[in-house]
Amino acid sequence: MTLQLYILRQLLYAAGFSLLGISMLVMPSVAIQAIYKLGGVSLSAIADYLPLVIVELVPYLLPMAFLLGVVATYGRLGADHEWTAIRMAGIHPTRVLLPGLLIAIPLGLGTNWLLSTITPEWKYLQRTFIRRAEEEALKTLGQGRTEFAFGNFSIKADRRQGPLFEDVILSLPDKEGEEITLIADRAEFAVEGRALVVRFEGAQALTDSANPYNQSPELRLSIDELSPFRGKDKGKAKYLTSAELQTSVRSGELDQEKAREFVYEIHRRHALSATYLVFLLLGIPTGLHLRSGTQLSAFTGAVGYAFFYYVLALRLGKELAVVGTVPPLAAAWATNALFAIAAFVLLRRVLWR
Repeated sequence: MTLQLYILRQLLYAAGFSLLGISMLVMPSVAIQAIYKLGGVSLSAIADYLPLVIVELVPYLLPMAFLLGVVATYGRLGADHEWTAIRMAGIHPTRVLLPGLLIAIPLGLGTNWLLSTITPEWKYLQRTFIRRAEEEALKTLGQGRTEFAFGNFSIKADRRQGPLFEDVILSLPDKEGEEITLIADRAEFAVEGRALVVRFEGAQALTDSANPYNQSPELRLSIDELSPFRGKDKGKAKYLTSAELQTSVRSGELDQEKAREFVYEIHRRHALSATYLVFLLLGIPTGLHLRSGTQLSAFTGAVGYAFFYYVLALRLGKELAVVGTVPPLAAAWATNALFAIAAFVLLRRVLWR
C-alpha cells in the first residue's frame, strides 16, 4: 500500500507539473488567436471568451499531461533503480498499474461528461460570442485598423483618421445579394441604431452594369442583413450533446451519411475519454524501457504517441466513418484499439521479461 501511495503522489505531481508546462506553452497562442478573432473589443471581453476556448482544449491537453506524468514517474522508478528493487521484492508487476488507474478512470469519466454535455454547448456559445464581439467592433470601426470585415461587408484603406477612411476599397452585397466592389477617395462610417451608414466621396463601382450605389453618396446597410444571427444548427454534431445526438439517430429522420456522422461523434467522445487508459498502458513501458537513456527521449516518445494518436483519431477516423468505408463505431475506436495492442506488447516485454 505504501508503494502504491508513493507512486500515486509522484503521478499527481508529475502530471500537474506537465499540465502547467503545456498550458504555459499553449495559452499565449490561444490568447493571440482570441485577440485576432475579437479584434477591437475590450480585454475583459477577451478574458470572458478564453474559457470557451480552453474548455475545448481540455480533452486533448489533459491526457497529454497525464501521459507525460506517467512517463516521468515510471521513468524515474527505472532510472533510480527503484523498479529493480520492486521486482526483487517479489511485488507483482500489475500492482504498479493501480495508482495510474486511480487517476485515469476518474479523469476519463470527467472528460466524457465534459465532451458529452458541456463542450457542445460552449462551442455554440463561442460562435455567438464572436458574433456579438464583431458587432461591438463594428461600432468602434475596428479601433484604428485600416482593414475590417463584418459578415458580407469588408473594407480596406490605405490610411484613416478616426471614422474617415482614405483610398478605400469596399466589398458589400447589393440589393439582390450579389457581391460588388466599390472604390472611393474617402468613406466615413457611422453606426446608427441597427444600420451601418457609409458616406462616400469620389465613389465608383467596379462593375460593368449600373447599380444604385454608383449614384448615391450615402449607403445605409442593415447590420442584421450583413451578418445574420444564426441559431444552433441541429444538423451539426459538434453543437449537440450526446443525448441530443442519440435522440436524432433513434428518430430515423436522418439520412445515412448524417446518421453515420452522429453515431461516430457519440463514440468519438467515448473513445477520446478512454485515452487516459491507453496512455497509461503506453506510458509505463515507455518510461521503464528508456530508463537507461535520457528522460528527454522518453518525453519525445510520449509526445510522438499523442501526436500520432490525435492525427489518426481526429482525421482518418471521421473520414472513414462518414463515407461509410468502415462502421462508425469501428472508426471511432480503431485508434484506441491499435494503440492498446501496441501498449500490451510493450508491457509484456517490460513487466514480464
